[in-house]
Amino acid sequence: MNDSLLASRAIYKTMNILINGQATDMPDNSSIADVLQHIEQYQTGGIAVAINDMVVPKGKWGNSQINDGDKILIIKASQGG
Repeated sequence: MNDSLLASRAIYKTMNILINGQATDMPDNSSIADVLQHIEQYQTGGIAVAINDMVVPKGKWGNSQINDGDKILIIKASQGG
């Protein structure tokens, strides 16, 4: 197999993660920010994100990498009473 074919396969490599219990495919090397974009969660105020039950501070979402099999929990704060 030539190098360009190997490189093109690497570009499309994906992993399977759970987002709030739903299986989702994401490209390798995705971050929490990428996951939020993938699910069209553009408003990031009032949400918390955990990877495998560990809360990740909002300032680290851009460089916190997701791994194959990770369980992502996204919690949205709501108003009410």
